[in-house]
Amino acid sequence: MTARPERVAAEEVRQRMLDAGRELALEAGAALTIEHLRLEEVIQRARVPRSSVYRLWPYREEYTEDLLCYLAGPGSSFAERTLFDPETGTVIMRVLQENMHLIATPDGRRALMCEIVRLSVARNYEALTESLPWRLQMALSSTLGSTSSGGARRRIAAALEDSQRRSRESLVAVLRQITQVLGLRLRDPAYTLDHVQLAGGLLVQSLALRNVQVQAALGHPEGSQGEAAVGEAAEAGTAINGASLGGTGLITASDTGMVNGLLNAPVPGPGLDGKPAEWTLAAFAYLGVLDSFLELDPDFAPPGSGPSQPGGREP
Repeated sequence: MTARPERVAAEEVRQRMLDAGRELALEAGAALTIEHLRLEEVIQRARVPRSSVYRLWPYREEYTEDLLCYLAGPGSSFAERTLFDPETGTVIMRVLQENMHLIATPDGRRALMCEIVRLSVARNYEALTESLPWRLQMALSSTLGSTSSGGARRRIAAALEDSQRRSRESLVAVLRQITQVLGLRLRDPAYTLDHVQLAGGLLVQSLALRNVQVQAALGHPEGSQGEAAVGEAAEAGTAINGASLGGTGLITASDTGMVNGLLNAPVPGPGLDGKPAEWTLAAFAYLGVLDSFLELDPDFAPPGSGPSQPGGREP
């Protein structure tokens, strides 16, 4: 006697199908083309009755639109955590906790700010490069113009905006905490920490996206540069640093290898102990954004040193 198929509530069918579609999208990675996603494959992965699926989505395009909205919103990399990469927050807290004595002087506060940027942005850049969910977000953003349905385009864009808003709010909160602890203030009343977050965040994301492209062109495994990539970056960086801008024939690496070196070979920058330290390009560029918007508050009083003098401005 044939067993009766499992009865599954409509809402559970919907959630299973969306989760299964997300799994297939992440597995496919850069090879994914939503238009060619096979509905039967999703049904098999979701383990739901076919008849229930077609009652929810009579046409495949309707499922595709709902899946794209899910990937942009509830199923995005920002949906279930405060920060895109929680380890970045851990790095910031560790640097602060280990070096709080430095906030006693302006030079110490500056050095501590630089160290936070050097380590946390490097970590965030690496996490973005390796994140398949983040790549899906970028792919969704870049393909909005080719979405056939205007209604679907608006829904996907709204979902992307909502997830990015939540990410922005959490990162602004982190920036606010850092500026308060280190005694930083905005250089102009017209500036806000939202300006800082948006400019710095988009800068790091664009560099990470370029890195994804470069690593794919070099044939490195998806999701990781690997030791070979780092070695190639260092070699390319050495060639670039030793070359004259006006010379010819001094850079022998391919264009891709050269860009890999620019993105990933260490560049010198300020260190915590006053000596030069190794920086990523992403972190060094992000420091430039911070320096454009923020400065040390001369009226800042470290904890335990008494009240601050009047006239200071809070970020």
